[in-house]
Amino acid sequence: MATAGSSLVHRQRAKYQRSRAVKSRVRSGCVTCEIRHVKCDEKKPVCDRCANAGYECDGYCYNTLARKSSSNPFQPAGANIKNPRVPIPRAKSLSNSELIVQPSAGPRFESEMEHRCFLVFQENAASQLSGYYESSVWDRVVLQACHEEQWARKVVVAIGALHHHRTLSTEPARGPGERERERKSHYLFALQQYGTALGQLRTIAGQQLQSEPRLRHALIAALLTTCFETYIGDQDGAIAQAKVGIDLLLKWTKQKDPENDSLDEWSRIRRAAARSPYLDEGLLSAFQRLDYHVLLCRGAEPGRDHPQSYPSAYQPFTSVHEACDFWDLVMRRILYFSSVGGAMVQPYPEDDNTTTSRIKGKVHPNPVAIEQYNFRTASEQFFRYFDPVFKDSRQRPGTKEYMLANLVMIRALICRSNLSQRPVESEMHTDTFLRDYMLMIGLARDLIDNANSTPKKAIFNFEITLGISIFHIASACRDPKVRRLAIGLLNQFPNPVAWYDTEVAAKIVMWIMQKEEEGMVNGFIPEGARLKLHKHETGPHKQFANLYISKHVWKDGVAAREMVPEVRIPL
Repeated sequence: MATAGSSLVHRQRAKYQRSRAVKSRVRSGCVTCEIRHVKCDEKKPVCDRCANAGYECDGYCYNTLARKSSSNPFQPAGANIKNPRVPIPRAKSLSNSELIVQPSAGPRFESEMEHRCFLVFQENAASQLSGYYESSVWDRVVLQACHEEQWARKVVVAIGALHHHRTLSTEPARGPGERERERKSHYLFALQQYGTALGQLRTIAGQQLQSEPRLRHALIAALLTTCFETYIGDQDGAIAQAKVGIDLLLKWTKQKDPENDSLDEWSRIRRAAARSPYLDEGLLSAFQRLDYHVLLCRGAEPGRDHPQSYPSAYQPFTSVHEACDFWDLVMRRILYFSSVGGAMVQPYPEDDNTTTSRIKGKVHPNPVAIEQYNFRTASEQFFRYFDPVFKDSRQRPGTKEYMLANLVMIRALICRSNLSQRPVESEMHTDTFLRDYMLMIGLARDLIDNANSTPKKAIFNFEITLGISIFHIASACRDPKVRRLAIGLLNQFPNPVAWYDTEVAAKIVMWIMQKEEEGMVNGFIPEGARLKLHKHETGPHKQFANLYISKHVWKDGVAAREMVPEVRIPL
């Protein structure tokens, strides 16, 4: 019995010693391995397991959940405090697949102002940058990058400073000149942070981008720099940065999915990205919208694949987002045909009644008439299947679904009025779309009033089609009341600069309206007084604009349009 008792005591003592050893090994693991839920090799001062896995070891600190006091929310660089950063949980991607990219710990701020600007971005700007689309890019993907890369944090702080710089212009001044001094200090601080970030990006620009984690960081960098350039009103710089990210995606897709089938480019990009945990849907959607806006501003680029046909729909759309994707394909086909296929159209005279033309005794297909027929078919399908979804969104006013439905309807209606079959020489056809113009004005006013009245005023997003659509209404509609409402919305637009300057557009259309109304007869503008704006060019610093306009004339009893001499107006 004594032997059995001593054996039992020996086993209990050995079990206790093993449990203490296990607990000791767990306590001595580094912070990064605990966050990653892997066993640490306990090497000092940093573990080799983190370095081999590509992570920066945060050292050894048992109290990893200890937060900094609220009285000192930032940590000056070089302070001798062990790991004051707070681990954050692993996030989930939109496709419900776990991201391999694991943010290590909270970012370290070098000054109180840097911390404040970061909070401005996190609490205000991030919720607005996605516009009318549901997206986690700005409040999750970008913030994750701030935990991983210092340049990302610098650009985010710069955007937050610019955001605060703009909101200060609407706040009451606390003293003479104080608000202007504060705005200037935030602007200069934003430029300084952005310059530092660009210097850091240049040091890693030569790295290879074949790996998908580096591609992800390169896309985030392009998105952030596009946002910053847009905030400061540099349209050329913003478009250049957006094209960097778009070109990277196209190049990567050709390597991953070399088959060039009938799918459009962005369907191929999504098909290739579906196999990657690093390229989530929100990031791809942001660049798809950027690509569409670059196409609006610059036209189709040589060498880019373009949609071979219009999309088709045979059942009602399941959501507003599905309808938006359908109409994006329609618009891409129109824009590519106008810029790429325009050269093919020129030799053929237009025939509004048939799809063929006769040249030198031979019958040729008329590409313009064929394109109009295909567009009319696609637009009829769109309006038929979008109507139930649009009416359902009316039950939830103020939501992003409601606002996106407004925007999609405006885009579809303005496109239908601009591309309807009509005599080339006449501008009288626009009178038949007065009801559409009135509907679009109501929808646009709803969007702009919502942006201006919410506590987090949406002073910026990447959406420019709303401003362009309102400008087309003000240009094409000759009803004095509706036209003035459209000009008022351009002046009330929450984002007057960025990619499309609505204030300049309002001044241009105001000048055209005044010229046309000089020939008004009994409250009606006749055909001879109507002007058609073909294009406009702004001068340096937007001091003036050159307008290229045509007017209706009769030559030898035949109606025609004649270009008037170039007109320069002050802005």
